[in-house]
Amino acid sequence: MIDLSTPFRDRYERSLTESVQAQIEECADYLQHPDVLIAEFLESYYLVERKLDPEEADALQEASTAELVLEPYFDSLELRVRRGAKVETVRCVAGAFAPLAGEVHPALERRGVDYIGVRDGSQRVVLGVSDVANETTAFCLLLRVLNCLAEIATPFQLTRLRRHVLRDRLDPEGTFDLQLCIAPCERSELDTSLLVLTRDLAEMFKTRISAEPQFAGQIGRIECLELGASATEGLRPRWRT
Repeated sequence: MIDLSTPFRDRYERSLTESVQAQIEECADYLQHPDVLIAEFLESYYLVERKLDPEEADALQEASTAELVLEPYFDSLELRVRRGAKVETVRCVAGAFAPLAGEVHPALERRGVDYIGVRDGSQRVVLGVSDVANETTAFCLLLRVLNCLAEIATPFQLTRLRRHVLRDRLDPEGTFDLQLCIAPCERSELDTSLLVLTRDLAEMFKTRISAEPQFAGQIGRIECLELGASATEGLRPRWRT
């Protein structure tokens, strides 16, 4: 097990236990103090870069017999995002994956990404997190995928991604797309407000982090998608930055 706890990861874990109202306040606080979010993200990135032992991480990955499994919703290995008459395709190349290996399979632990895909027509890697059972919020999903991005974007971790997850089948572009997949449901006024604030937070993060030299040009789309009744029905966009 690799134990590199960070305040950003702790913030995500804490958000899972908070009410929607508390999450709204936390999201608004981030928006009012954008440097805090960027500082927490970069702290995680640099901690992984400094303290992750490459040999230990590789040994843990090689010793693991756990399959990279997909949520049943994503088992078609192909996700279709419908925008009017236009359909975009993301091909899943791996299922649940934790950038920092834990004792529990990442599909159960819900600390990593739920799928890794490649956008059709490019080599751009897509990191996706999902809430099929409507158990959390888009805000929590955004914090989870940003933690994963911070933990996977260092040079050594990108090499591990190519070797162990992508199996050297492709050489990804230096840009990541991030997808938050939420379950369709009737949303209260508070839930809708949090969804809008989460979009604003994603937009702010993308703008601010792109000004950092090591992340210039590395963040592509951040989008929130609503799950259809099945993978063949496709995903419907709620918002995109």
